[in-house]
Amino acid sequence: MTYSSLQKTVAVLVAAAAVAACHKSAPMAGPTPAGAPMATAAVKGANALPAGVTVAMVAMGDSIFHARSCARCHGPNAKGAQGGPDLTTSTHLHVNGSYEDFVRIITTGVPHDSVKIATHRGMPARGGGPVQLTDPQIQAVAAYVYTLSHK
Repeated sequence: MTYSSLQKTVAVLVAAAAVAACHKSAPMAGPTPAGAPMATAAVKGANALPAGVTVAMVAMGDSIFHARSCARCHGPNAKGAQGGPDLTTSTHLHVNGSYEDFVRIITTGVPHDSVKIATHRGMPARGGGPVQLTDPQIQAVAAYVYTLSHK
């Protein structure tokens, strides 16, 4: 099994957070401009997340993306497949690239007659299927997808 650089980064961040929680007295690398401790350079990328989005949300979204039908249409590496577009580029077909717009499109879906590339399928609202994504799950998937094109 291979892991994407995002998956590796998230794993490092989760591990660093766990170690920090267990060893509160252990000093971390130099402070950020806001004065918060930094464990690695990867954490700096977490500071670029939209307001309200956490590294834990991104990790949960990654898990949901790969467990649900998202990966089937967008590909296991999210670089696009027969059913859906590449999510790792800054050029988006149906969203403006903001976290809020990813939340919107995952919530409402893309009707088949609105699809901009003939070989792609429509996207079901809330992930489709008999068990639809909850609002927190949608927000997590949107957080993960947002990070794919905002590296």
